[in-house]
Amino acid sequence: MALDPSTPQHIVVGWMGTVPGVHTSIKTIVSYNGGATWSAPVAIPHIAGTYTSADVSMAFDHNNNLFMSYIDHSENNDSGGVYVVMSTDGGLSWGAPSKVIDGYADPGKAPLDRPWIAIGKAIGAAPDTLYVTTKPAPWIPVPNRPYFMMSTDSAQSWTPWRYIDTTGYFVGNDIQAPMAAPATDSAGRFHCMYPVYVPSVSVYPRFILATHQLPNTFSYNAAYSVVGAAQVDTMAKVGYRLICDPTKNNHLAFFTITAWDGDADVFCTESFDGGNTWGSHQRVNDDAVGNGKMQDMVWANFDEHGNIIAAWRDRRNSPDTGYEEPAEIWGAIKWADSSAFSANFQISDTAAPYDSIYLDRAGNDFMNVAMAQDTMSAVWGDDRTGALNIWFARRDMATGTTVVKNIVHEQTPIVQLFPDPAKTVLNVAGKDITTVDLYDMVGRLLLHHAVHTLPDKIDISKLRAGVYSAHIQTDQGLVTIEVVKQ
Repeated sequence: MALDPSTPQHIVVGWMGTVPGVHTSIKTIVSYNGGATWSAPVAIPHIAGTYTSADVSMAFDHNNNLFMSYIDHSENNDSGGVYVVMSTDGGLSWGAPSKVIDGYADPGKAPLDRPWIAIGKAIGAAPDTLYVTTKPAPWIPVPNRPYFMMSTDSAQSWTPWRYIDTTGYFVGNDIQAPMAAPATDSAGRFHCMYPVYVPSVSVYPRFILATHQLPNTFSYNAAYSVVGAAQVDTMAKVGYRLICDPTKNNHLAFFTITAWDGDADVFCTESFDGGNTWGSHQRVNDDAVGNGKMQDMVWANFDEHGNIIAAWRDRRNSPDTGYEEPAEIWGAIKWADSSAFSANFQISDTAAPYDSIYLDRAGNDFMNVAMAQDTMSAVWGDDRTGALNIWFARRDMATGTTVVKNIVHEQTPIVQLFPDPAKTVLNVAGKDITTVDLYDMVGRLLLHHAVHTLPDKIDISKLRAGVYSAHIQTDQGLVTIEVVKQ
């Protein structure tokens, strides 16, 4: 979700959408009245007919152009990359894609995951600087490193990619997915926080803040380290978020999901000197400490007055503990003149029951939150029961009144492959499934199975142990699921 800074009633939402007969595409919708009504969805065309898209990120520049980064690549993992498109009409239409980094620019690493965009505001009519970070695809074995590219001509061209980490500040050899969380401050400087774990330096995993310096280097300092904590449930969405205060140039805030009290909670730490020193970690969710109820999927932003709005997926009202429980969306605000976050408030109007489809198509259980003119906007999605639903909430922070709307409902093919992991037989269940193809992680077709009756069984006993990509053709389109063979 992106809010137009000059007109906060102008909101754009992007997601991984379904197009009949076409691979997953990025779609966008627009509202000009604060979410009361929305435009018709627009799908971003694929670079090639065999490509699929994912991981949309958007931001406005100070000239009211809207930029969007995303992945578009072959499901055979042999071509594609990270792209940026620009809209000059507020998200109603999009220009031609500009390739930021080729998916195979770094041999064997596939920098095709989490291509987040941030914009450093310029002065006057000069183009803003666009920054994109990305990381290797999730199936790439360690060691992995985060990537950085920038454009000073509105995405017409990009600097050659470079690693963000460097000597003395390496990610290390043990972090599978070293995402760099980007942000820009009011002076236009780019910052990002990325994880490191080098046991010879620290026995604890840490986060390092890197700040971009012209022409294209980074500054690092050991004082920029923020110690992380291990998770108690590996299924939690533990993405982290760095934000910058538009009213105070050196005020940064960093949000993580950590388990210091035995279950996953939302924590925030702040710096008021550009990241040289950091304050204590504040627990943002205010349910009982150590109750085993998991919080995850945190998002946060500063508003134009320096207030912090945060939102996350919350299971405090679930009947049991763990990831596989009903969840709600909750939030909290930290006013600029306060030292603590407010009492938590519920944003969603109902609990979303857990569904195993979260594990198969996890990319669309997402969220985002922003605030302007003392009004919060939040968006989140789920694809439970085979339908992708996107919800939008608008909350008046003065009165506490929240209005929740379902703004997208897309029926997606219902398919299931189980068990996962599987040893000798893979069960196929669902509706209108015609074929199942299993590919290895370098894109080689290893097994083709025609489905004549449902449910069905696939003999995988001759496959080697490992991770495979299952391409499931249905009458409604193609579904891709990763499966593990033991």
